[in-house]
Amino acid sequence: MKISIYLLLVLLCAVPTIHAATVTVSSLSALQTAINNAAPGDIIILANGVYTASTDITISKQGTAASPITIQAQTTGGAEINGTAGINIVSPAKYIIIKGFKFTFNASQATMASGTSFIRWTRNIFQNPGEGEDLLLNGNDHEVDYNTFQHKDALGRFIAVRGSGSQIAQRLHIHHNYFFDQQPQSGNGAETVQFGLSGYSLSSSNSIFEYNLFEECDGENELLSVKSSAVTVRYNTIRNCPAQFTLRHGNHCLVYGNYFINTPGIRIFGDDHIIFSNHFENCSPAINIGNGDGEVADGDALTVHDRPDRTVIVFNTLVNNTTNYTQSGRTNGLGATNTTFSNNIIQGGGPAASIAGPYTGAVWSNNIVYQANGAGSMPSGSYTVVNPLLARDATGTFHLQAGSPAIDAATGTYSAVTVDMDGQSRSGTKDIGADEVGTGPVIAQILSTSMVGYNGSDPSECLPVVASSDDGNVPGNVLDNDLNTRWSASGDGQWIQFCLNSATTVTGVQIAFYNGTTRTSSFDILTSTDGANWSTKASNLVSSGTSLNLETFSITSTTAKYVRIVGHGNSVNAWNSYTEVHIQIASSLTARLMEEGTASLKGGLNSYPNPFHTTNTITFELGKDSHVQLSVFDVMGRQVALLVNGVVKSGVHRVPFDGKGLPVGMYWIKLVREGKSVMKQIVKE
Repeated sequence: MKISIYLLLVLLCAVPTIHAATVTVSSLSALQTAINNAAPGDIIILANGVYTASTDITISKQGTAASPITIQAQTTGGAEINGTAGINIVSPAKYIIIKGFKFTFNASQATMASGTSFIRWTRNIFQNPGEGEDLLLNGNDHEVDYNTFQHKDALGRFIAVRGSGSQIAQRLHIHHNYFFDQQPQSGNGAETVQFGLSGYSLSSSNSIFEYNLFEECDGENELLSVKSSAVTVRYNTIRNCPAQFTLRHGNHCLVYGNYFINTPGIRIFGDDHIIFSNHFENCSPAINIGNGDGEVADGDALTVHDRPDRTVIVFNTLVNNTTNYTQSGRTNGLGATNTTFSNNIIQGGGPAASIAGPYTGAVWSNNIVYQANGAGSMPSGSYTVVNPLLARDATGTFHLQAGSPAIDAATGTYSAVTVDMDGQSRSGTKDIGADEVGTGPVIAQILSTSMVGYNGSDPSECLPVVASSDDGNVPGNVLDNDLNTRWSASGDGQWIQFCLNSATTVTGVQIAFYNGTTRTSSFDILTSTDGANWSTKASNLVSSGTSLNLETFSITSTTAKYVRIVGHGNSVNAWNSYTEVHIQIASSLTARLMEEGTASLKGGLNSYPNPFHTTNTITFELGKDSHVQLSVFDVMGRQVALLVNGVVKSGVHRVPFDGKGLPVGMYWIKLVREGKSVMKQIVKE
């Protein structure tokens, strides 16, 4: 199989390189001065140490998508800021990265104002004393990732999301954070994360909250409290938390692929939510459909417990829950209307359903109930009593075994249900419950502390291709040698990025454009050696508008590990869409490019046989005992196997990899040791 990672781009005009500055400071006053003087692309480093803030560090500067302004600690967690003041990001700040700090200043001192945008908080530790929020999010298009929020013992939230007027903050991406140790409070206002307020509840956020881990969070009865519309909550793990995830106000939220373990599960108010492919174990309750005390659609106040209307609860797996599916009683309660409860598996625990309030227009169908304490309120004919053949897999979660009566047994059409709890695709006749038996890549599982927080391993740091976003046409499609597939994302500044795994000489890029014969596309080419500092090698490039095949765009030879293409839409609309991308380098791409990395391995990372048909053996040698993560990724950058994740002793190690069921094609094995990684390309024939 031919490896297709080259580069594309012909310079239409000479573009000077942006020479960004790196400034190291050792006081907060010097930090403020450096921020005030910052230009796009600058990196401001605060030397390790403990600093006391008595006045806010204010940020109003603007970077760019290609050249953000980075404000970071010398080493992750090495620069601590305490005191009575903190960080205040004000309009018109945009494209700012705040990285690697330990914040121990008072709560309510990390704030962002309306009018800010594209601010990223990454690899920070928040441990803020006193009442108030550790981080207040306002403005649009912000990212909060790989942070640790811990040890909160007063009223307030780890994160609070707000808005402007009646509009909630939009297009936020909150992911891979670790929320740990929130002590119980006696008053209201101690949610772990509060996403909005009642006044914002009818506005759509279109935000994603994913891959976050909650442990021992017990501020109040609500854990993640969503008070906004159109929020996607997926692939999170909530474990050993006495507080409950609540859709408190708002409509049209998607909740899927989450793992609820020993926690009160989810409580639902509002309209048109879809709850699917979630795993509930040892919860009490697992799923609680609210009993409304008002109806916002009829003019009741936004602060009421809005009667749940048209909630769809399908394809979930509930195991050994004290209470499975329930609705509590309420004096003069309005109940819930037109709720669908279908294609779920309930095994063990209390009664399958316990409905105590009005429950009109309900649809019950095709559920499996096994070893539960009766069906309870679930009507006859809406369930089958049969062993679903669930068993724990290596991740500790219950999956369907061969011969399960749940396989290919789902009924009904649910267009929103496209993935299972592992992130695997669902198509054709679906399986009942949260698990879909298949061979697709596994991209979600119960999270561990090694996967999240300020020191979590980021598997996307050097995946072959990643992108700022997509519309379902994923970035991996540009590396599959198929002009009928594509990556697509709408908006000026959306990008697709390629990692070569080691620095090499890049000479150009080749791109095949979707609808390339009917429109021209505009874009820039940037390169980087570290993935943080970018140099623009060509800007305002335009495709020919006459070809569907690869077009070549050359650049002055440069050393790079990362190549990024930043799109500016096309001559018809704002979409950026490429069917293939090849990165051109000075010499042919060889196995060396995939093998070279920064992890210190005595014998390298090897695989035999390569190519392989079904199984192969991956070998590596360690000079000392180390924590190792060994994974396999497909060409789309999705993890298909996690082979090792733990402390491994020194010496030679041979790890079998069973690729049975995976499609033929190119894959990457990646070994992470002490925060450094090495990759090797393998091919299944």
